[in-house]
Amino acid sequence: MEIVKFQPVLKLIFILLQCPFYMKADCFVKQYELLPRGYNIFMQAGVEPFYPPRNATERFECYRFCALTTFCHIWTFDNGNCHVFHSMKDKLRVEKLDSPSSTTYYETEQGGKWFEVYFVKKGSGFFVSESFLGDGNYENWGPAECTKVLCPDLFRSNLIDNWNDLPINEVKLVAREDSNAVVHIVFNGEGSTKTDWFSMSRVLGSYWADLKTAPNNYFNITYKDIRNFYISSAHSGCELDSGWLIVTSASRGCLYENNGPYPQIMYSTKTTYTIWDEGHGLADDFSIFVSFK
Repeated sequence: MEIVKFQPVLKLIFILLQCPFYMKADCFVKQYELLPRGYNIFMQAGVEPFYPPRNATERFECYRFCALTTFCHIWTFDNGNCHVFHSMKDKLRVEKLDSPSSTTYYETEQGGKWFEVYFVKKGSGFFVSESFLGDGNYENWGPAECTKVLCPDLFRSNLIDNWNDLPINEVKLVAREDSNAVVHIVFNGEGSTKTDWFSMSRVLGSYWADLKTAPNNYFNITYKDIRNFYISSAHSGCELDSGWLIVTSASRGCLYENNGPYPQIMYSTKTTYTIWDEGHGLADDFSIFVSFK
């Protein structure tokens, strides 16, 4: 294994070469950005962290520890202490400090600004709106044998519960099919909450040319419990229902929704809305990212 450190401190890149030099596909890069404007992440008072804090003489020790630690995507260097957080199990709080001795870093996509806060696979059995919003607990969201050990079918960052206190700039929704993005919507996240960022008025751009101009009747994270992240153009009876996106959690009366196992991630393959009964795509997974100011 080779560890490569880059400066400046505002952007840290950690490269783990876990393969021979001729097997590039098995190598990966971890990149961390500084959480802006003095914002810091700490554990909630009175709650034991999943990973105990440790002493550190410099930030690089924290960032190396996080990069090598399972489910760590956030870490804080605070007055010589290294706080490395479990991204799903720790109970976190956001604090704004002017002290340069306290800095928090978050993992971004390679070469990008985005921090992933949610991911779910189709057919995995998870309830999408409940798990994203944090209603109930892991055992209420889907397969208990999976949620107890944190399986690869679901990821939910605990920063979702701190949404209102974070300097969120934009939110990005992505669905993929065969590893290619087939749904891509960017929202204005300034001043948003974890429930109201998903709205037509906040759309900044998407693949669908008519998303902001065509008639629409629903744009909701939850619609009648089993339609999640639902962007609908019209309800005109099952054969004429139309829209852009539905993440279904169970079957309903319309044939186009009876494609279990659930969840199913249905999207318009056109550059406009589609009549669901006439054809639509089924994505393999669904993710939500945020960027900070």
